[in-house]
Amino acid sequence: MKKTFILLVALIMAGNAEAKIRVGLKGGVDFASFADSPHYDFNNRTGWHIGGMMNIRFPFGLTLQPELLYNAKGTNWEYKGPTIDPHPPLSRANHSIGYIELPIDLQWGVKLPLLRPYLSLTPYVGYAVNNGTPMVDINKWDGGVGVGAGVDIWKLQVSVKYFWGFGEVSKYFVDGPVKNRNLMLSLGLFL
Repeated sequence: MKKTFILLVALIMAGNAEAKIRVGLKGGVDFASFADSPHYDFNNRTGWHIGGMMNIRFPFGLTLQPELLYNAKGTNWEYKGPTIDPHPPLSRANHSIGYIELPIDLQWGVKLPLLRPYLSLTPYVGYAVNNGTPMVDINKWDGGVGVGAGVDIWKLQVSVKYFWGFGEVSKYFVDGPVKNRNLMLSLGLFL
């Protein structure tokens, strides 16, 4: 592990002279939900995201792309548990939670003449700033990891990623922790 870290640092330092930095804007659509549970039927909720990005290219096809996004997540759900409903007035609901998120996208791609296709691994951390839901006890912090693919074409970036949240969204649900799940389709423009 220590040798791998030292090798990674050496590669980054060796490539600093070749590093190319670009900044841009990014936005798109999300299909978000919570991880399934035995007593709730969670369905996708269409949301959106918008923000900025910085793209730092290194040698060997590696790129680091930190982003700062507002991401509207949530779910539509229906209680399907026993007939004694723990939330009688809310056997169905539409949840919307807005997060300020900091994803750090690690990309590996191949530079071709007109485009650069890539694969990505993206850990993220987020903080809930907007709770448009009837849920109480919202966990303000969220974090997780995503995987995806994309392509850079001149000043445009098109990507698709799927994210798994690791943090419990709320203690509202009776049968254990529910976590964010999110499919993100994005279009970016480098300035």
